[in-house]
Formats: sequence, structure tokens, C-alpha cells
Amino acid sequence: MDALNQRAHQLRHSDARAALALCRRAHDLALRLDYQRGLAYSLLRTSVCQAILGDDPDDCLAALQQAISLMRSLGDQRGEAEALNHQGNLHLDRQAHEAALHCYQQALRLRQAVGDRAAESTTLNNIALVHRDTGQFAEALEHLLQSRQLGEAAGDAGATAYALTNLAVLLAEMGEQPAAQTHFDRALALVRQTPDRALECTVLIGLGRLLNDAGEPQQALPHLRTAFDLAQRTGNVGDLALALLALGLVQQAMGQTAAAAPLLADALDLAQRRGDRGLAAQVLLAQARTPMAGDDPTAALQLLRQALAHAEAAQALPLIGTTHGCLSQAHESLGDLAAALQHFRAYHACTQRLQDQPSQRRIRALMNQQDLARVQHDALAERARNAELAQALADAQRAEQHHSQLLAELQAQAGLLQQLAREDGLTGLANRRWLDLQLQREVQRAQRFGHPLAVAMIDIDHFKAINDGFSHAAGDAALRVVARLLADGCRSSDVAGRYGGEEFVLILVETPADQAQGLGDKLRQRIASHDWAAVLAGLPPLTVSIGVAGLGADDDAASLLARADLQLYRAKRDGRNRVCG
Repeated sequence: MDALNQRAHQLRHSDARAALALCRRAHDLALRLDYQRGLAYSLLRTSVCQAILGDDPDDCLAALQQAISLMRSLGDQRGEAEALNHQGNLHLDRQAHEAALHCYQQALRLRQAVGDRAAESTTLNNIALVHRDTGQFAEALEHLLQSRQLGEAAGDAGATAYALTNLAVLLAEMGEQPAAQTHFDRALALVRQTPDRALECTVLIGLGRLLNDAGEPQQALPHLRTAFDLAQRTGNVGDLALALLALGLVQQAMGQTAAAAPLLADALDLAQRRGDRGLAAQVLLAQARTPMAGDDPTAALQLLRQALAHAEAAQALPLIGTTHGCLSQAHESLGDLAAALQHFRAYHACTQRLQDQPSQRRIRALMNQQDLARVQHDALAERARNAELAQALADAQRAEQHHSQLLAELQAQAGLLQQLAREDGLTGLANRRWLDLQLQREVQRAQRFGHPLAVAMIDIDHFKAINDGFSHAAGDAALRVVARLLADGCRSSDVAGRYGGEEFVLILVETPADQAQGLGDKLRQRIASHDWAAVLAGLPPLTVSIGVAGLGADDDAASLLARADLQLYRAKRDGRNRVCG
């Protein structure tokens, strides 16, 4: 019986149907022999497999409750923790967020008590999903970073890949597409070292959706076809619904609305069968795109109202906000400006809740911690690469016939590495790491020679509305234009860089704070007066808010930047499209 249960556990994410058959055999044997431990685990495994296969959630919960009672009576803390974690998953599938969180917290305490770090990583990951679904991005990010750290410390490829996957999804939702791509790639490499084909399917779906959102549906398609095949093979109904939704979105992006329709219809049917109202809302939003694109906002309204009802029932704040934004556009197309304004206000309220200042500062601090860890990792890797280059150069010098060719290749590679270490890949400005290094140098130089120095922190106003209302590709184009306008408006001695997302930083050498404010206002006017419709038809004028700070006697790089950030917050608070210092 123990061997049957263990084999079922191993098979659950590669062949759930075969795993369920093993569970039932173990259950029958346990009843016949009155083996309580075998009965508890067979009930737990049965519930897991039934949930994967999309069986009635009430049946899954009933079997699971028996398993939890048996585990407690046996004093099996590991088994009880596993059962509670799964119970949380079942509640989360039905968007019962409070119940899910309660189960996960109980499971986490038990897993910490028994010292199971890989399992603890998984539960932290699940807690993060509750926070993400309800729009608490800072809390979600914090738990996911802890989950990844535990998974790596335990040497568990599956737990680490699970954390990386959900970090990638969260980063994509926060507009950090390059970082999301990196996390998806790392997750895919790790998960392919494990037997977990269901998680591989999840990674491929996330990667496919990221590529599609970036305007690359042809590149997304192979990933999503593989994901669809894996979902069919494993029998995971949730993954199948997500794969169908993603494939439908890709077909829409390629202009194949007729091909998209049956895919989305099947996805909606599976979502409703599972009681997953959040997923149902996503599918209905996708279905509404077709009539909206075909100038039939009346038909779109019916779908969007259903989507809003599902999103509200799921308490999914990001989805609620997106749906209100789409409803506002549909009502505006019909000339119902009062309804359009009402939904826009609701959309704006959701956006404000998602982007409230304390949460954004906490997210930034967490991202800074992650960036620091990444920089340390990159530094080690770069030292290793430099050692390899040095060895290659020595070999080249010993081999006369290849000397010139090898030396040229090594110099080109070193130049490329230097460029990559300094530049932001999207805008061509200085990247975060180079900005931090240059700011430290300029602060030390200014203090040594008694010269003035100022920093300007710049944030594009309402940037998320561009990504949501147009596309992430449009957002990227806007970022590149703003970067060019900032670089063109600075002196060659200044440093312009992308700080992250839609934030930029200018290091203004030999510049007092009052002159920096004047330059900031010129840049603000230049951006506001730019012909944004030439960048993308229909794109509204962009504005920026700027915070300026001059170097004080007691400042270091961090405090100078923090004061500029405080002035940026003041500019945002006072109405945006202004310079504060």
C-alpha cells in the first residue's frame, strides 16, 4: 500500500489517470487490512488526482477532510501538512482566498516544525498566489523571494522552478518583462530536470503569454502547442483550460479570430466546470476582444459584464480593474459617456489600490534586494568568464598561427560584456547597476572637490494605462522615446539611466539644485509637447513627474537618491506633470 501511494504521488503530475487508479487500489487494500496510515495517504492522493482531473471539488474536499482527520490521529505532521496544503489549493481554485490562506498558514507552521524546507518553499509559493490574485503584489513578491531562497537552499529543482515560475508571472504583471523572461527561462531549464510535466506545462504557458503580449505570437505558438500536448497527456484540466486560453489569444493576435473562437469556448467551459471564476473572467475578456475589434461594442458589453461578475466573485483586483477599463472603452464607443466615466473611475480606483505608494516602495525595496543578489551572482560569473578569457588569451599567445584571430574575438567579446554590464537592453541608457556605480563615484568626487551635484528622478505618469490600453509593445516604444528625449536634453558629462520600469534617473554633475530644477522643467515640457501620436496612432500625450535633490554635506549616494525619490512622490501627490525639489 505504501508503495502504491508513493507511486501515485510520483505519477500525479505526469499521468494523473494512472495515479488515480493506483490510489483506488491502495484505498481498497487499506480498508480490507484496516491499515490507517495507508488509508490516510490513499485518500489524500485520491483527492489530489481528482482535483487535477477536474472532478467535483466537493468530492475532493470530502476525501481530503477524512485524510486530515486520520493524519492528526496518527500524529503524522508531514502528512497533515501536505493535506492542508492541498486543501488550500482546492479553496484557491474556488477563489475562497481567506480559507485558502488559513490552510496554507497551518501547513507552513507544520512544515517549519518538521524542517521540510522544500515543502515549506512550496507552501510559501501558494501563499504568494493568494496575495497575487487579490492584488497584494508586495506581499506576493516577498513570499515568492523567500520561496525561491528556500528551494535553492534545499537543492530542490522542482520547488525552485515553481517559485521562479510564479515570480515570472508576477514580474510580467508588474511590467518587468525582461526580468520575467529571465525567470521563465531559468524555471524551464530546472523543471526539465524533474518528472513534473504539469509544472513544465505551466512554465510554457506563461512563457507563451509573455511572448504574445510582447507582440511575438509566432514565437509563442510552439511553446503553447507543447503545453497543450502536455496538459492532455497529464490530464490536468486546469492546465488544459489555461493552454486553450493562451492559444486563443495567440490566434487573435495573428488575426485568426475564427480559429480563436472554439479554443476560447472550450477554455470557458473547462473554467466553469472547475468553478474557477478568475479564469472564466480572463476567457470572457479575451472573447470580448473580437466584437470590440469588429466595431460591435454592444456584443462586447454582454461578455464584459459577465467577466466583471466573475472577477468580482473571485475578488481578483487586477482582473476587476482590467475589466472596468474595457467596459469604459466599450461604453465610450457607444457614446454613453456617463457609463464610460463611471467604469473609468472604477478602473482608476483599482489601479490606485494596486499602485499605492507604500506598496510600490516595498516592491522597489524587494526588487533592489533581488537586484543586489543578481549583481553578486553576475559578478561571480563575470570573474569566471574573465578567468576563461585570460586562459584563452594565454593559449592564443602560445599558438602563433591563431594569435591575431583569437585576440580580435576576445577583445570583441570583452567589449560586448562591458556594454552589457552598462546598458539597459530596452532603452540603451545606463542600467541600474551602472547608475548606482556612477552615482557613488560622482558623490565622492563632488565631496572631495567641493563641487555641486544633483540627481533627478523621473517617472512617467499613468504608464500602466498605456500597457493596459494599447500593449506592452506600445509601452516599450514609449519608454524608448522618453529615454531618447532625456538623453538628448542632457550634457555629455551627465549620466542618464533607466532605474527600473518606467522610472529614470539623471546624475547632473557640476549642477546646483536650482539649475537642476530648471533643466528638469525643460525636459518635462519637451516630453509633454512631443508628438506621441507619431509613435503610435491614438497614443495620448505622455507627461512625467520629476523629483530633484542637490547633494548635501551629510549625503551619501543612497540618501541623495532617497531625497530625490521623496520629491518625486511629492510631485505625484501634487498632481503629476511637475518638478519638485
